[in-house]
This record gives sequence, structure tokens and C-alpha cells, in this order.
Amino acid sequence: MEETHYSLLGVRYMKLGHTEEAAGGFMKTHTMLMVSKGSGDLYLNGLRHRVKARSICYCPPGTMADIRRTPISSVPLEVYELQYDVWEFEERTTSRIVYGKRISALMDVGKLPVAATLEALALVQELYQYKQVPGVSGRVAANLRIDAIFKQLLSTVLQSTEDEEREEDWLERMRLAVDYMEKHFAESITRKHMAKRVGLTPAHFSVSFKRATGSGFAEYLTRIRLEKAREELLSGDDRNLDRIAREVGYQDGLYLSRKFKQHFGHSPRDYIQRPKRIVALQYLGHLLVLGLTPAAASTNLLRARPYSGKLGNVADIGDARSLQAISSLQPDLIVTSEPNNEPLSQLAPTISLPWGREDTFDELLRLGRALNRELEAKNWIDGFRAKEEQAAVQVAERIGSRATAAVFEFWADRLWAVNISYGRGLRILYQTFSFRPPEPLAEHVLGDGIGLELTPDMLAAYAADYMFVTIWEAGGGAAYAERVMNGKEWRSLPAVRNGNVFFLDLELFKYNDPLALEQQLSILTKLLTNVHRTAYGTQ
Repeated sequence: MEETHYSLLGVRYMKLGHTEEAAGGFMKTHTMLMVSKGSGDLYLNGLRHRVKARSICYCPPGTMADIRRTPISSVPLEVYELQYDVWEFEERTTSRIVYGKRISALMDVGKLPVAATLEALALVQELYQYKQVPGVSGRVAANLRIDAIFKQLLSTVLQSTEDEEREEDWLERMRLAVDYMEKHFAESITRKHMAKRVGLTPAHFSVSFKRATGSGFAEYLTRIRLEKAREELLSGDDRNLDRIAREVGYQDGLYLSRKFKQHFGHSPRDYIQRPKRIVALQYLGHLLVLGLTPAAASTNLLRARPYSGKLGNVADIGDARSLQAISSLQPDLIVTSEPNNEPLSQLAPTISLPWGREDTFDELLRLGRALNRELEAKNWIDGFRAKEEQAAVQVAERIGSRATAAVFEFWADRLWAVNISYGRGLRILYQTFSFRPPEPLAEHVLGDGIGLELTPDMLAAYAADYMFVTIWEAGGGAAYAERVMNGKEWRSLPAVRNGNVFFLDLELFKYNDPLALEQQLSILTKLLTNVHRTAYGTQ
């Protein structure tokens, strides 16, 4: 009996012919990306992986992926994406064998040390061709053939060989080198020193390092130091160039200034000038509460519910790949969460804060210091905390203490207990109102990860006293929500019977910035204190 089963859900072929084109998104299932032609950059949860023909990358559920063609390459980037579920043996009785779906990672996220063989590429192409045949999913013989090809492909890809183990050892040495440089960049680091640390000759180290990172050793170290210097300049605390120079590994501020201008095209003093024209690719709500209306913003932000009626004549520049549109505005500053800000930083000084890494208050303070608006940031935080305290008292009077709450989201065919890092008002529910998640859900919604996928028959074990519902309508979630809510499992839940199920507008509650938090606090307070209440069964 097999302990693990793999079921192929779909195969997609992508051809990216321009650097502005990108593919990827939020990976809902286990996903394998296999490059058949060209070269490019793949960002997985913000970390860059250089990929080329025959590269294989693995993305577990919950991964954010973005893949693009290398700008210097004239060959289109061609990629096959395979999505599949993994089922693991749980128990066996006299009448049945039970398997459970695995949503945790099978291996490390990123590019595998294994290169795709010609056999693997041929198998992927064969799978794709089978999947394009109309009605193939309804034919038993065809499905068996697809299943056999998929298993053969997995065996080919995941089979370990001595050559692959040596490749992994080589990559691990380079990872150790990069990790050391990231931590000790302020010290005197030489190529000879680094080669000795990883057990290679200096010449071999240089070749290996460039192969792994795409940059020479000296170039990579310089970039680390100058990025750290730029981060210090944007902190807004102490902008003494001599101090910053010593902290990043240079002898004085004059030398730092020269290197900074060579790399970024402008001096540190110019970089820290108060910006006049801001392009917001992220953090729009943060900027608005600081009293800064950007000159332009991305299309998604301009259409977002929290900022409706607050943007006036803010220009629409598309997205982070719209370099020409951004450049035409001659911005003084670009604010983004993109992991790769090199193309943007060539257009204007760029603040890049990875999305969701810090609490919203910490993000606001960081931006306030960088933009000479620290007082405005502190004033907003103090004001919001006062509103929180008042709302918490009102809610506590209505529902008492130690109640449980959770947010459940419906997709096309899935029900998801949401993790706090995905917004959905959970910061206010758990921190402001002091709700607790149901005990079986605690590790899934408060720890790392994306939450927990549920089926209707699991609801009773994970239900909360107060249940909040969001629906991803674009993916067909409304129809699935209707089916579940008409079922006996849902209607038997105490929260449903007690009228303690509340529907939240996903277009507002999926955001987690200051403006959205203000609106979410007001709505949740009204719902929980019976003012303008919209509960399941009371609409």
C-alpha cells in the first residue's frame, strides 16, 4: 500500500516574450514550475531565484510567485506549471482506507538542485498535450495514462543521484557564503577569506559565486553595503554619513558618498531630501494618513475600497512593471513592496518594505521617519489606540470575555480558516477585542502559514462562538458558500443558531493598512454591538 498519493489537477503552458510580462500569483496547491526555454527571474515569497532552461522549482500551497524573462535575453521564457494535490495515509479500517490532503510543504521552497532531464521535459509536454484534448478527463483510459505519465515524471524529477548531491553541496557552500556576507558586511571581507571559509580556492570561489548569484564577489558585497546604507538613510534617525559609512564597512562618509552616487546615480544628501512627487505601488493607506497624497498609484490601489473618494487626481500608472509610465512622471520617490526594486531605483529613490513582515504601526513609523512625517505617524497611532480602547469597552459590555472568533473564507470549492497575516479584520478581533481562536485553530490562524483548509463536515470541530465570513466572489466562492450554508453541517453550528455569523466585505477587509483598519474597526464594533447588525439569519 502506498503511503502517499499524488493527483494532477492541471498543466499550464506560459510564454513570456517581454520583460514587462509576468506570470505567477498565489499558489493554492502544490505547484511545480519547469522551464523549457529561455532564462528569467523567479520570486518566491520575495526571494529571487535565477532560472534557465531545464530549471525546476517547487512551490507549496500559500506561496506567492512571480516569474519574468531576463531583460538581456532575446529568447522568450517558456514555462510549464503543474498543479497537484498530495494525499497521505491516515488510517485503515476493515472497510476503508482514509487519506488526508497535505497542505504543508513537501520540500524547501525554491529552485531544486535537480535539473530537468530531456525525459522529464518530454513527459511534461506529453501531459500538457493530453490535457488539451477536449473531453479527455471523462475517459478512464486517458486518465489512467495521464496518472501514469505524472508518476513517471515525479520519479524522474525527484530521484536523487550522486551528481545531484554534489550540486546541492556546491549550492550549499554558496548559500553559506552569501549568508556570511549578509551578516558580516561591515567587517573586512576579502575573496581569499571567503574562499577559505567555504573550502575552495579563490579562483574556484569566484567562478562558483558568480554562477550562483549572477554577480561578482566584490559587486555583490558593494550592493549589500549600499543597500544597508540606503536603509539607514531612510530610517530618519541619525543621518551622519561618517557613522553610516563605518556601520556598513567603509572608512568615511566621503567614500560612502562616492560609491553611493556611482551605484544609485545620486548622492546620499539628494536621496534623503523631502519628496514632492511620490509613486505608490503599495502602502497607499499609510501615505494618506501621513498627509501625503501621491502623484500616482497602481491600478489595483486606485480601485481598492478603502481609498474610495480619497485620491482626487492621482494618476494611474498600471503596476510595478510599467516603468515607462512611472518614468514619465519624474517621481522624487517610489514606495513599493516589490522584492526586486533595482529597475525602480534607477528611476527614483525607492523605499521597499516587504509586505506583511511588520505590524501596521511599525510600518507606519518607518515610513513616517523616512518621509519626515514621524510626528504625523505617532499622532495617528495614538488616535487609533484611543478609538480601539473605546471600541473594546463597548464590545466587552455586549459579549463578555473569553469568547472565540475566526474568519472563514469561501473560494470556488474551498473553505479556508484565515491566518492573521492575511488581514480580514483578524488583527482587530484578536488584539483589539481580545477574542481567542478556537483551540484547534490557534496554531493555524496565529502561527506561520496560510491558515487551514476545511470541509463542511469539519466545521463543528473548528467552529467559533462568533464566525465572520468573507467570500471570494471572483473565483466562484458565492455559489460554494450558498451550498455549504444550506447544508445541515453549517445550520447546526451554535454561531448560526445564535445569529452570530457576520458577513464581511472582502474588498475592504482583505487590506491591512491604517485607513482600512479604521474602517474595519468601525464596522466590527457596530456588528458586535447590534448597531446596524448584519448577522446570518437576521438580514
